[in-house]
Amino acid sequence: MAPLVIGEEQEGFVEDSLLFLTDSRSEHVVLSLRKEMSLSDLTLCLRFNTELRTKHSLFSYNTRDLLLAREDDRTMRVSIGGKELRFRLPADLWGWVHVCVARDASAGLVALYINGEPTVRKQLQSAPTITMSGSVILGHEQDKIGQESSYVGEMVDVNLYDRVLSPRTIRRLARGESEAQGNVISWLTASIQTKGNVVIQRSTRVQ
Repeated sequence: MAPLVIGEEQEGFVEDSLLFLTDSRSEHVVLSLRKEMSLSDLTLCLRFNTELRTKHSLFSYNTRDLLLAREDDRTMRVSIGGKELRFRLPADLWGWVHVCVARDASAGLVALYINGEPTVRKQLQSAPTITMSGSVILGHEQDKIGQESSYVGEMVDVNLYDRVLSPRTIRRLARGESEAQGNVISWLTASIQTKGNVVIQRSTRVQ
């Protein structure tokens, strides 16, 4: 089992989760990007487990260039290039949840997948290309650290791809039948630093 260390740095995860322990205004994780990439099409996937039913952020890059956040029990907020969409979530969403956001720039469409199943696709026209460099914040909205409460729960399998994954591939990822790693962010090689009461522990997710 990984050691219980606060403020730990680590590169790459195989069977470990990030465990956000405290409902506060400061807990988050900094994920460093290894190279700069410009994204038009993209797919962002991650897996989380929380009891929170109030507003919290899961993934935040450059404020709202790329944001995945929970608004409430039934709403997920997605921001791409500063433009926001809201998606309705299934009722009684508990335990480990696999979520993917896929943007098809040429079609002007964004899809949200929950546990491999798509919600209704929504239109997002004229959103700019996103230049990814520097770092990503997990567990907090990037411009609201110190102002709003952070995510509480576990997170694993954070991957970002520079293409639109097919529904079949996303379904296989959700079921654990594929371990295809992102070429922008890969969970197996991710470089992270925990801030506040966030620790790295063996995941409770069934492999």
